[in-house]
Amino acid sequence: MATTTVTISNPIGGKRYTDTEVTNSAVNAVSGSSTIFHIEFDNTANATVVYLKIYEATSVTLGTTEPSIIVKAAASTKEYVSIPMGLALGTGISYVATRTASNATGSPAAPAATCGLTFVYN
Repeated sequence: MATTTVTISNPIGGKRYTDTEVTNSAVNAVSGSSTIFHIEFDNTANATVVYLKIYEATSVTLGTTEPSIIVKAAASTKEYVSIPMGLALGTGISYVATRTASNATGSPAAPAATCGLTFVYN
């Protein structure tokens, strides 16, 4: 996992979080109350649909914890999601990438190649 967090200067404020190796293993990116304003999900390395699942949690039990948002990225594409009013997550931000659309119990199907994720939050 290669992650970075960069503080964005005023007037925007907030932070930009980047992970260049998103897989089907849940990652706790941010602890505490946060609001996501923009998501970029890079699925260009995969020839199949991949789903990014973002959770309001610092600890995720895959198949049990319900995602707060799911972003579907078609094969070989990047998806951009802007949330002008923000997606408020009171506990924290965790995420996973999977070929499985549903929230089925057990380990979700891994993408063939890692995906990229960047989100802007405060």
